[in-house]
Order: sequence, then structure tokens, then C-alpha cells
Amino acid sequence: MFRMNKVGITSLLIALVLFTVGCSSGNTKEVQSESTNLSEGKQGSGEFDWKQFSGQEISLLANKQPWITTLEPHLKEFEQLTGIKVNMMIFPEDQVRQKALISLQAKSDEFDILMSLKSREGLQYYNAGFYENLDEYVSNKQITSPDFDMEDFFEGPLNGEKIDGNLIGLPINVEGPVLYYNKELFEEYGAEVPSKLEDIESAASKIVKGSKGKIHGVTLRGVPGALPYTFGNFIYNNGKTWLDEGKSNFQDPDRIRAIQQYADLAKNYGPPGVIQYTFYQSSALFAQGKVAMEIESTNELNTIIDPKSSTVIDKIGVIPVPPGPGGSKLTQLQWGISINKFAKNKEAAWLFLQWATSKEMQLEMALNGIASPRQSTWEDEKFISSMDTPLKKEWVEALKFIMNNANPDVGPPAEDQAQVRQIIGEMVGKVILGDKSAEDAAKEADAKLTEVLNHK
Repeated sequence: MFRMNKVGITSLLIALVLFTVGCSSGNTKEVQSESTNLSEGKQGSGEFDWKQFSGQEISLLANKQPWITTLEPHLKEFEQLTGIKVNMMIFPEDQVRQKALISLQAKSDEFDILMSLKSREGLQYYNAGFYENLDEYVSNKQITSPDFDMEDFFEGPLNGEKIDGNLIGLPINVEGPVLYYNKELFEEYGAEVPSKLEDIESAASKIVKGSKGKIHGVTLRGVPGALPYTFGNFIYNNGKTWLDEGKSNFQDPDRIRAIQQYADLAKNYGPPGVIQYTFYQSSALFAQGKVAMEIESTNELNTIIDPKSSTVIDKIGVIPVPPGPGGSKLTQLQWGISINKFAKNKEAAWLFLQWATSKEMQLEMALNGIASPRQSTWEDEKFISSMDTPLKKEWVEALKFIMNNANPDVGPPAEDQAQVRQIIGEMVGKVILGDKSAEDAAKEADAKLTEVLNHK
């Protein structure tokens, strides 16, 4: 999880004014061409050679999400550029974490590169010695392209890939939660776009009643480990953070209200089985026009408007998660890619990290709706010219708001993020299922979290 200083935030906000997303086939082809030509003029101009590890194989462990979906069709370009074969290991997020932890604990070289969310497992993996330190790679001119340009990364996302000042990954995106809504359904059933947190329930109720239950009011995350990302915004907007002076206190009235709000939305207006939902299920349902609202990451836009599966491409609006009694302070984070400390082909993996986070590939990602951690992306003419629809402009404004009102914590600060997020997710889940009241679930969660936070 990164924390921006004022200079970093200012720079990012200036860049975001230029921001947009675009998915036109013409832009994609142009970027593909630039990516393919990444090596032109490099191999004979000094020590660095893209083909210096030709013949080696590397494996990437990644969770299925828009970044990897956009990157995968370009892998042949990397293989042609370097002569390095790339094997993909793609699973749902929870499975990736399970597999990664088991392999890393066994000091396995099963994969060379892993997608990693430093705000979640970063401290745990770092303290266990699972990440390769990349600082020496960056300074090694023989294995680092002269065009890689580390200074092009925004300060915040890059710092988010450092622990104790050590670079342990490279950022691949920037994201935050928003409220997507179906304008056509809102108009058909006379619902108003939420301007406050409590208005989400009012709009959902009106649409569910008006459609006689044919349309679900809202979809959001229900799986325990994934839920805190979207639930945390209810905590923040009710004027709280995760802890009170380092102590768990979900029995606080404002946090109880946040738990009840989230649970009521899921239980009363969410789709059947929402307790098992992550962003996969939510975005698929919203894209099919079967739900009026979705609370999810900015990076899900490309999935929602994918012409192969979406029926709502021209019907979507997007706003930041509305403010509550405590205003609006929304979660902001970035994913990164890191090298397995126990990998055999670390230098070849480093070439992949450079290629995957290069200016050319970050532009490709941005044109497909994935916010870039590189400054050059926001200044690119293709990027600027693609800001040509109301949806894109709304998306830009939502991202600008998130960056200016960011909270970097997806859960209580702790080394064992998996456990604390599981406890929080189970707490809210029990209220969604009606197994416990918000008060009883909070009391139980406080006891469990206190034990974890005290390392007992």
C-alpha cells in the first residue's frame, strides 16, 4: 500500500486531468506495433541486449483480472523480442495466494514472477524473505534497458512497491472503488443517482420494487477475503478508520452503522449468492444488465464495457462511492509484479518485468481502462485524444477524486493481512446471512482481531 506525499499527489492529479480510457482497435494496433519494436536500436548500442537470455523459460503466477487479460495477447511480442518462453499460471485471486504461499514457504522455483498486492501480503512476504530485491537489477546496465526510465513512475505507486526502502516489485496499475450505475434502469424506474451513502439503498429499493424483483438493486463483494476492499469505504465514509489507537473497536456505533449498511445492501438488494461474490461475478452480472449498481474497482471498467459480453456499454455512469456522515475518503491501491527469491531465471524474469511495465505496455493498458503508474502515459497524445465520451470523462473525475481523497489501508495494518481481512469479511458475512446481529458480529470480530494484532 503506498502513501503519497503532497508533491506526489499534486503531480498525479495534474496528470489525471489528461487521463482517459479508450478501447478502439486502431489505438490497440498502434500500441502493439510500438511494443513489438521495443528493441529497435538497443542491441547494438551498449551493454544491454534483449536477447541475452534467449532460450530460457520463465513462469508467471497471476490472478485473473483486467491487467493480465490485457497483457496476455502480447506475450508473443515479448517472446519474439527476447527469445524467452513465458508460461502463464492464471487462477482466481484466492487460489493464487494459496499457491504462492505454499510454493514460497517450500522455497520452490515453480514460478519466477508473481503478481502481488503489497498492501496485503507485502510485509508478510518481505519479512519471510520471499521477494527478490530489485535495486541491484535497476542499477545493472547490462540487464536493464536504457529506455526503461524508472523516474517515469509516479512516486506513490513506486513507493508502494518498496518496504524498508528496498524495491521488491514494479507497479502495474493504480485503482480505487467507484459506484457504477445503469442509467437506463435508473431512468426507467425513476431512481435518483446516489449523492450520499444512504442513497444507495434508496435507489436500490426503488428499482427492485419497480421491476418486481427482476432487476437486482446492487452487487458488491461478499467473499470474506475480498470484502474489505469495498466495505472499507463504508467505514471511512462513516468517519472512522480501521482501528482506534491501534485497537479493534467494531462495536463503535459508527462502525456498527457501516456494517449494517453494507449487509443490508447485500442481503436485501443483492443477487442470490452474493456472499460468494468477488469482482468476477459482480462485473459479469452488471455487464449483463441484470443489476442496477455495482460497487467495484475503477479497473473493472474494461470488463464492464467489453463488447464481447456487455449489454450496457452505452448505459453506464460512474461516480465515487458517495459520502457518508464522515465525508468521503476512499481506498486507493496498486498491484505490482515481483520476482520469486527462489527463482532460477531471475535475470530473464527481470527482462519480463521491464517489458510488462514499459511505457509502451502501460499505454496499452491505459487504452484498455487500466490506470497507469507511469507519468508518460497520461501525457501521451493517443491517451489524451481518447477522452471522447461522457463515461470516460466521468471515470477520469472519479479517479481524480479518489487520488485526492485516498486512504491506503484495505484493512487494519498488520503483517497477517489475510487473517485480519478474513475476520472482517466473516463478520460482515454473518450479518448478511442473518446468522448474527451487527453488534454480536462486531463483538466477536473485536476479540479475534485483538488476538491477531497482539500477536498472541
